[in-house]
Amino acid sequence: MRLHEDFLANAAGDMLKGLRAAIEVVAGAHPRNLEPEKLLAAWQTFFLVVPMVSTTFASVGRMFAGLGAESLGWLLIDEAGQAPPQYAVGGIWRAQRVIAVGDPLQLQPVVTMPRKAQRDIAAAFGVSPTWIPPRASVQTLADCMSRDGTALRQGEESVWVSMPLTVHRRCDDPMFDLCNKMAHDGMMVSAVHRRLDDPDHPDLFDGPDGEPRIPASQWLDMPATMPGTHLQDDQIARLCRLLDDLGDRGVAASEMIAISPFRVVAAKLESLARRYPGLRGGTIHTAQGREADVVFLVLGGDPSAPGAKAWASSTVNLVNVAASRAKRRLYVIGDRAAWAPYPYFNGLAAALGRQPGAAPEAGG
Repeated sequence: MRLHEDFLANAAGDMLKGLRAAIEVVAGAHPRNLEPEKLLAAWQTFFLVVPMVSTTFASVGRMFAGLGAESLGWLLIDEAGQAPPQYAVGGIWRAQRVIAVGDPLQLQPVVTMPRKAQRDIAAAFGVSPTWIPPRASVQTLADCMSRDGTALRQGEESVWVSMPLTVHRRCDDPMFDLCNKMAHDGMMVSAVHRRLDDPDHPDLFDGPDGEPRIPASQWLDMPATMPGTHLQDDQIARLCRLLDDLGDRGVAASEMIAISPFRVVAAKLESLARRYPGLRGGTIHTAQGREADVVFLVLGGDPSAPGAKAWASSTVNLVNVAASRAKRRLYVIGDRAAWAPYPYFNGLAAALGRQPGAAPEAGG
């Protein structure tokens, strides 16, 4: 960067003209018939000053229209585990080198096309199911191409992960231990070290002896009694009482996230921000990439629709994401008897002590 700065300073006149042209190209204000080599020169001039540009896959084709194969040096793909493979084709084609960063054990790509339609199209063209999202993502395909990695056990299956995360720096137990056993085959190492004995800055959540000052992570058992909807009013009321209690104990709403597998519940959680300014609410998918001291997982669930629970427990991803958002406390609010028999939720139930719907206590 210092070399670039010196170059710009000593060729300021020519670079100023070049950058004006480059800005027109970046803004899409250049002539439509501009030759490809001039488009490339404009982008190269721009990258000389701004070495990295952030964009979405949806914008790549329009932003870099006219640039040919391997015209860009590096493509860095973030959250590659959530990207359907076809979304990245244009960016990969234009790049000389690609780094995909993601986690196939976090959230999968969101696909709107019915699975049967995908399978039928793939079969008609002789395409392997390996390429079909949501099980396939940019990350899973990048992993397949990597020589360096490890195989993680996922129930009866084995998942190949390249360059796996081994050092975890976010969650206390039981969240770390749960995710490590459930999703990472026990290979992660915790690098979370909290000083609990600092008299000048006492820890809000735990005392020097390790005893909880804020109620320990737990499953608040609230039966689902309202058929016909995933939204269970009693569970929302229980969440509000817990929010009030934690607020009285000094936990800021901005340090809390409330999430659910279901959109109708998530919409209600999101609306609570009016009553609790700073609270972030939404689906588990919206929590990807976020973290908070306290996470509330409000399960909801229509008692007359068990298929929804089967969907939520079809892979480890939802439970893994929900639990790994919480740095200090995870509170699950839901019908324990209805959810605990399902895969991954049984591990969640085993990791968290059961509490009835009454308010939890700091010592238990």
